[in-house]
Amino acid sequence: MNLTSRNEDRTATIGLDGRFTFEAHAAFKASTRNALETPGLERIVLDMEKVTYLDASSLGMILLLREAAEARQVSVELRRPSAPVMNLLEVVRFERLFKITS
Repeated sequence: MNLTSRNEDRTATIGLDGRFTFEAHAAFKASTRNALETPGLERIVLDMEKVTYLDASSLGMILLLREAAEARQVSVELRRPSAPVMNLLEVVRFERLFKITS
């Protein structure tokens, strides 16, 4: 999986591209840790438009990000999940925990 990051207007956007599996753990953790260390950060957006697959470990990584972000009073938003990813997010009811935008 490829990750891109950009910070703008108190928002860190992390673009995810490809299969989001345990193999992406180190890169995802580093990217989100860097984002959380940004002074004045209010929101992290995970842009999931190009994610083709999520496994259980990636769902866990997203939940851990939410926990770390909430401790810093930062919200986490899931943006533009692809159709297969959205189907999984609906099954696991992530809309109850995250703002999901199209």
